[in-house]
Amino acid sequence: MSFVSFRQPMSKKTSTYTNTALLHTTNQTFRLEDLAIPSRVEVDYSTDAEWIAACKRGERVAQKWLYEKYAGNMVYVCLRYLKNMDDAEDTMHDAFVKVFASISKFRGDASVKTWITRIMVNTSINRIRKEAKRGIKKDIEKVHLTDTDDQTEMVEVNDELTAQQVLKMITELPLGYRTVLSMYALDGYTHKEIAKELGISEGTSKSQLAKARKMLKNRIENSNE
Repeated sequence: MSFVSFRQPMSKKTSTYTNTALLHTTNQTFRLEDLAIPSRVEVDYSTDAEWIAACKRGERVAQKWLYEKYAGNMVYVCLRYLKNMDDAEDTMHDAFVKVFASISKFRGDASVKTWITRIMVNTSINRIRKEAKRGIKKDIEKVHLTDTDDQTEMVEVNDELTAQQVLKMITELPLGYRTVLSMYALDGYTHKEIAKELGISEGTSKSQLAKARKMLKNRIENSNE
């Protein structure tokens, strides 16, 4: 299983010494010192912007801050696509390798959380793309839905259902359904972007979304009975 190891605890607003940090992923071991990260840093950051700037400079303690701030949420982003928690954790760590390697490209046009989420989603999709495409029946490409049809199956969640229960229902959807539903409804992709990412038509994306919403709605309604 992938894991992240930072050997010294982070201490805010203090001089701190950190040993070599390693990110172990499915495909590679990523050595943070390869990014020319200084072993000694002065930590005196009070805003997210300052922490991000420190990440861009390659400060290891700032990378630790970024990981710890977002890993808890991002593993569940991956889980919506991967279904299995072990696979989700592996994928999340692979994605964080990309985050650290490309943080210098972050321009602030969107929030850093949105930027990281996109990397998580893209890494998850790369892992399941072939299987997801196989799971989407080609004969549904003849189904043409208008943009307004996207809203025909709105899902109302009973207040008694927890977020974990709803997440479980999403992960239990057929792969094609949950992939399109997650990309469109939860991660903000357009049907055009989904079609490009998965190698399907926009009509297929729309029909998968409609069917996913209908199935999820039925499961939620049945859970309320």
